[in-house]
This record gives sequence, C-alpha cells and structure tokens, in this order.
Amino acid sequence: MSFHLFSYTEVVFSVGDMAKAASVYRDYMGWQVVHQATGDRYQPAFWQLPEQCTADEMLLQLPGTDTGQIRLIKFNGVQQEYIRPGANSWDTGGYLDIDLRVNNIQQVCNDLREMGWHSIGNPVQMQMGPFLLEELLMKGHDEITIALVHRIDPPQPIMAGGRNIVSNVYLSAMIVQDLERAKFFFVNQLGFQLLNQITICRHTPGPTIFGLPYNIAPSAPAHLAIVSPDGSRNHMLDIIKIDNVEGADFSARGIPPNRGVLMFRFPVQGLRSYAKFVQKNGVALQIPVTHTCIAPYGNVEAFAVRSPDGCWLEFYEPAL
Repeated sequence: MSFHLFSYTEVVFSVGDMAKAASVYRDYMGWQVVHQATGDRYQPAFWQLPEQCTADEMLLQLPGTDTGQIRLIKFNGVQQEYIRPGANSWDTGGYLDIDLRVNNIQQVCNDLREMGWHSIGNPVQMQMGPFLLEELLMKGHDEITIALVHRIDPPQPIMAGGRNIVSNVYLSAMIVQDLERAKFFFVNQLGFQLLNQITICRHTPGPTIFGLPYNIAPSAPAHLAIVSPDGSRNHMLDIIKIDNVEGADFSARGIPPNRGVLMFRFPVQGLRSYAKFVQKNGVALQIPVTHTCIAPYGNVEAFAVRSPDGCWLEFYEPAL
C-alpha cells in the first residue's frame, strides 16, 4: 500500500469563549490568525453532529511555520461536556496537554496566572533521556493544559516570530492505562515510528512534573514511549503510563463537540490507501473516508480514528 504520513499540521481546541482563548494565543503569544470563520457546517457535518450545529473557528500559527498550529473551535447549537473535567495530571483518557517551548518559564507562568491560569506545582528540573529540561504544567480555559518547557542542555531550538513562546506545538502527552496497548496502536496499527522509550522517576521524595504528593513520587515511575508519524522529532506524541497511581478515566469523552484538547490533524499522501492500511491492522474508523472542506486547506478527503484511551486523530488529503 502506497501512502506517506506527515507531521501534524494542527491541534484542535474546543472552546467555550473564542475571545478569551484568542487572548492567550493571538494577543499574548503573538501567533498570527491565518483563518477565521463563523457558522461553518462542513466540520460539524463531518463529525456527524446535529444539523443545527455550527462552528466558529480561528486558526493560529507561530509566524514562519504552518505546522503545529492551534485551531480554536466554538460549537453552537449542541450540548457539550468537558473532556477532562477536574482532571489530575495522572488521570487517563484524552490528551493531557500540548507542549510549547519557552525561554523564561517563570515569567510565562506568572503572565498566564494573571490571565486566570493556574500551575500544577512549580517548575521542575528533570533529565529526560539526553535532555535536561525545566518543565511546568499550566491549566487554563476549557480545562486545557499546556506544558511549558525550557530545554537547558543541550540548548533548545528557538523559532523566529511570536512573543514569549519560542516554538509551535511540538509534543502532546497522553496518560494511558496500558503502555504496550497504546504503543501497539500507534506503531503497529497506525504505522507511526517509535523514537524513544524512557522511564523517569525520583529516587527520593520531592516534586514531579505531574504534581504527585512528594512521598508518592519514588514509587510512581513514569514510562514514556515517544512516537512520530514521519520519524522526525519536530512533532511528536508522548505516551505515558504512571505506575502505582490510580485516578479517573476520561477515555469516553474525547469526541466532538466536547470541550478541551479535542484532536490532532495529520496530512497524508495516499489517504485511501492509508485508510485501508489501518483497517487491515484492526483499527475501526470513527469517521469513514469522507469528502469535506477544512479551511484554509480547501476540499479534502478525511477520516478519523480514536486511540484505546480515547484520543481523536484525523487524517486528511486534498481532494482531486
């Protein structure tokens, strides 16, 4: 079967207040609005939502790149739930966060606090494979969590454009119930590439990126499998299983039109061939290959799948 996967072009946030969300990404981060529309019916129809449902949307990008974008969607005329309401960082199901690189993590943290966000603990230094990182989770509008990441060693890449943030979306974490099952889905069934597997753990009580109680940290190692659709490290997904910590599971909630980090979108060359590939590997299509329109990409064919932990992924190709 002939197909080629590419890095994700965007992550979709389902939001309740477009202006409030835009104030973070457009006004504070300095990302450019590359598309904006009201009353869209193409996407709600693709997601098989009721006829009265429409969507207002805004697509934002870090200046200079058209990958790792953020699309804000506000649904109208339909009931919604939150995808991860009141979630702890160790709760399973859906996308935990998106990751953005920053130069001054404490300054961005304080700025976001003034905008109504709150932090899960304070910045934590940790060794992740060959990288020494400083990281902090911030939760804000629509129960969306952003991981602010500063790579100390080796020094992090800095992308031009924008303010306060020095990258586009380059990573997203998923907390899963079964690491091997989730890894099998992404690598063996979707054909993603496994970049690395590591375990991070404190050996003495103390703070962790996940905000665990200090005394629990040494007995709760986090096992990570990092995957990429095309083998590059520019746009990755991070599958995480935390041992000996049990919480809620939100796997059933990660569907349109629910609010939060809703989905990632991947362009594909040879979409129909790829759809046959994933079905042959035992993946059920949540939405079959369908002709639709995703502005500003235009007319496309697309399909959707969900991971074992309820993460929605869409794949699309320009229609002939």
